[in-house]
Amino acid sequence: MDTVIVLTSMTYAYKAQEILNRYGIKNFLTRNAQTSRIRGCGYGLIIDGNQSGYVQKLLLENGIKIAGITGEKKR
Repeated sequence: MDTVIVLTSMTYAYKAQEILNRYGIKNFLTRNAQTSRIRGCGYGLIIDGNQSGYVQKLLLENGIKIAGITGEKKR
């Protein structure tokens, strides 16, 4: 199952994507109503749900603010 990590701004979304790419973590940028309802810019990264905990920790350690997490999202 995929998970969407919702970010607080488009800038953070691009920075987060860059970090995940550097670590070889597959991700896809998304923008939709589901992500914007969570108090964010509406931008998020779709990741493998099994990596959610690791990705959250990695982003927080790199100064990326996470607005929320949503459940399954189709790529």
